[in-house]
Amino acid sequence: MTDFRELVRQARDEGIDELLGGVVVRDGSGRILLVRRTPDDYLGGRWEIPGGSLEPGEHPRDGAARELAEETGLTGLALAYLHAADFTGRTGLRARQFAFTAAVPDGAPVTLTEHDAHRWARPEELPEVSGHHREILARLR
Repeated sequence: MTDFRELVRQARDEGIDELLGGVVVRDGSGRILLVRRTPDDYLGGRWEIPGGSLEPGEHPRDGAARELAEETGLTGLALAYLHAADFTGRTGLRARQFAFTAAVPDGAPVTLTEHDAHRWARPEELPEVSGHHREILARLR
């Protein structure tokens, strides 16, 4: 079992300033849910997995589930830890995203609140995503 307290402590010891959670959601056909940032947002128009910043003291799995629910309306999914990837955020802070996987049936409804579009993409047909999302998605293979 993954010790997330240890992973968070290690991240802080390594100088990581911001912690995030994210979820790679796959449907019954093996497609991956991606959401697109609004044009006026940082990295506007870029596709990504649902996710965002953890609240202070929040468990990475809980934060990933909260962000998934807030951004897509998907709730109650069993999350399995996949990988953590580092990147430099918009303010120049070092960040680490803890990524999880989840499964939904084909046709699961997605209700967007922070993004302007979503799509289900086959792993071999993914649109351009940021470096840390490519690293996370590569772990699925």
